[in-house]
Amino acid sequence: MTESLDPVSFIRGFRESSPYIHRFRGRTFVISFGGEVLPDGSFSSIASDIALLRSLGIGIILVCGADPQIENRLKEAGKTMDRTDRGPVVSKELIPDVLCAVGEVRFAVEAALSRGISDSPMSGAEVRVVGGNLVVARPLGVIDGIDHHFFGKPREIRTATIRQFLEEDMVVLLPPVGVSLSGDLYLLSPEDVAQEAAVALSASKVLFLVDDDGVCDRNGSLARELTNREVTALLTDRKSQRLARESLLERAVEMIDAGVERVHLVNRHRDGALLLELFTRDGCGTLVSSDPFEAIRPAEPADVPGILDLIRPLETRGILVDRTREAVETDIGFYAVTHRDGKIVACAALYPYPDEKAGEIACLAVHPDYREAGRATHLLSWFERKALSSGLDRIFVLSTQSREWFVERGFVPGRTEDLPPKRRMIYNHVRKSQVLSKKLNGKSTPPTLH
Repeated sequence: MTESLDPVSFIRGFRESSPYIHRFRGRTFVISFGGEVLPDGSFSSIASDIALLRSLGIGIILVCGADPQIENRLKEAGKTMDRTDRGPVVSKELIPDVLCAVGEVRFAVEAALSRGISDSPMSGAEVRVVGGNLVVARPLGVIDGIDHHFFGKPREIRTATIRQFLEEDMVVLLPPVGVSLSGDLYLLSPEDVAQEAAVALSASKVLFLVDDDGVCDRNGSLARELTNREVTALLTDRKSQRLARESLLERAVEMIDAGVERVHLVNRHRDGALLLELFTRDGCGTLVSSDPFEAIRPAEPADVPGILDLIRPLETRGILVDRTREAVETDIGFYAVTHRDGKIVACAALYPYPDEKAGEIACLAVHPDYREAGRATHLLSWFERKALSSGLDRIFVLSTQSREWFVERGFVPGRTEDLPPKRRMIYNHVRKSQVLSKKLNGKSTPPTLH
């Protein structure tokens, strides 16, 4: 008997995914995977998820590898291919076998994306896949005295043509081969192709399908989220990572530095991993991004002048309650600040009420020149995590003019009676601030990371 779906869980999950759906529409994702996904059958479910992503208005570029197929083809032909630290040595006599193996992968991927059996996830999808001479290659050349012959590097990604295909709702498939301007074909690293394509097309995301759940931190625990700074620090301890993971992490940092927003490492063996990683708050793999919190840190006494500079204009307009310098100095331990190049550009405070497992977010302010990059949202998320780690299960704010902003981030209107008794005693009835609260149950925090 088929297990029935819990309607409440389905509705909650579907609603929680909607912010991601809106955010991803019109964006470009690069998804890279090895040839291993075909013989073990895992690409069937991956293809269904790719079709769903395409139906949501996401531009999809697939980059496939073919190492297992190439090895099998050469083994059957009684041939071998030498390798160096820089890549395989592809002699001219191996080219026909390499191209046959790559073609095998390409056609298998196209076939999987073309399924449309009734009552299957692919039913009605009508995914159109396109490829061609979209990657211009150059030879790797002679490295340390070894000629790699027909193994190369991407020289150029034909972005105008790819963008045209994406605008026509096509899935672009880039196999690990490229053509040189002299007309020669070169075997390429799929990771090289994915990286070059992502940077050239300003992709929002690059997703590498790997054989495990992602990257472990120094303690051996799965790292759900890593900033480019944290990755750089992690790579200094190379004993903690296998070489393949090191390579992908190094690429991730390079891509983030080049403008790609996020890089994900996702377990290809987990059914629905792409959807879990993209449309749930915590994901299921490892996410690498630029530091979303910039340099958010607990405030120090030396930050008081910068905090006062931020909040004074808002106090004048009645948005924030007036605070004396002495009050800020006394409460500095409750504050955190975002600083950029030594300048404080945002601040806020969290006042805990442990008996009620509640906390008040107060004094949230962002410098006018830095309000367009989501810093207030990042700071709020930072405090939500702090509140959760401190054992609080809800936060609240008192607002006179920013009600809508907080509502958009999951807060709901409340009453003064909902305030902790100590806070209710000092409520300013003259200001008539609105009470808004938000539960922190691990599911209602805003989807700011993926």
